[in-house]
Amino acid sequence: MKCPMCSRDMKEGVVQSSRTIFFTPKAHKFFMSPDDASGDEITLSQHNWTRPTCKAYHCQKCKKVIIDYDEEV
Repeated sequence: MKCPMCSRDMKEGVVQSSRTIFFTPKAHKFFMSPDDASGDEITLSQHNWTRPTCKAYHCQKCKKVIIDYDEEV
């Protein structure tokens, strides 16, 4: 994948956590898992009961990480 900022090749890898990885527009006071009924929160990781993992791409130059939550890990 090419970096959208600098067009250089990005390194493919994964982002892992001990808990479900999700995007939320506003940080929770007590972090556990997504619980937003409005639908603004997006679960990014797969395998959430065993090893929450997302496919990701990293640009060394721009210090950016892109998570592709549609790809199977």
